[in-house]
Amino acid sequence: MHLPALGTMLIALSISLTGLQSAQTQGTRRTGPQEIPGPIRAEPALVDFGVVEPGTVVSATIKLVNPLDRPVTIRAAKPSCTCTTVDMTGKVIPALGSIDMPMSMKTAHSVGDKVAQVNIVFEGLNQLMSVRLEAETAYAVRANPVHIDALAPERMTGFFELLSTDGKPFLVRSVDGKPPVTADGVPMKPASRQVIRYDLTKPGLRQTVPPFLIVETDHPNCPVLDLRVRHESTRITPLLNLAEFRTNAGVLRNGGATEFEIEVKHAGQTRVTGVAASRQDIVATLGEQKSDGDSLLVKVKLLPTSMPNGPVLFTCTLEAPGKNTDLWIYGTVRDPA
Repeated sequence: MHLPALGTMLIALSISLTGLQSAQTQGTRRTGPQEIPGPIRAEPALVDFGVVEPGTVVSATIKLVNPLDRPVTIRAAKPSCTCTTVDMTGKVIPALGSIDMPMSMKTAHSVGDKVAQVNIVFEGLNQLMSVRLEAETAYAVRANPVHIDALAPERMTGFFELLSTDGKPFLVRSVDGKPPVTADGVPMKPASRQVIRYDLTKPGLRQTVPPFLIVETDHPNCPVLDLRVRHESTRITPLLNLAEFRTNAGVLRNGGATEFEIEVKHAGQTRVTGVAASRQDIVATLGEQKSDGDSLLVKVKLLPTSMPNGPVLFTCTLEAPGKNTDLWIYGTVRDPA
């Protein structure tokens, strides 16, 4: 076997093993309140939306079935997060009948698993029912592995794979603000799969290991994506319990506003009082806040003013009493020439 072919096989094997380990790590999901069995049943009790784009709203309608010979009133139907919407409190399930239950869930602006529950209790019944919603958020270009494990010195360099989920050929424009380097060092050609070399030992303009590698592509449905970098210097410990500690702002244009939502878990009575961007060439504005008594959904608007073209990574500080927290934001600025 020729050495170049052997090298390609080793790269592919390394990527596959790392991806498997990542999938096994991410497969553990937290569960909600323990269900209490009862006569009312949900059909189905689990809705899996499959792979969807980040920042989208997915909807489904299930049935609540009542096998009893008397009607049953829904005392409360409470979602586990502010990203999920349901309106069933006070609705009556007829005797020996059923009722439709529409639900919707908004996914995060980053990749990964999204899980929510709707917990339902009924008048006159000692029953707690949980209906589960699941989705995997992914861009049209997916990274494998989804993170760079640079905790050991020998892993400060390596490879990652980018796959076009719709099969469209694409090119990588930049990685960490620099031209991409292919695994075999030859010029990149449009393809549905690209293997990229990374080197965190050469900081360039930055002085430290970045918390994320920002990858810019020419795919029309994935202008930019991130790979989390795990390193001693990139630990993120927010004082606010953010559901996601980074968000993808997509394509930014100077003079054009971009709005997104941030979920703060277990916020209680805490409210965000202000927001400030770490860059002078973008203005961050605090928008509407919505609380369900536990979690808090906060809207933030970004207005770039004079940002240079190309990928950007910066922070927005969410200001709250005694709990100022940085949210990482990335995207790519593409103003017409």
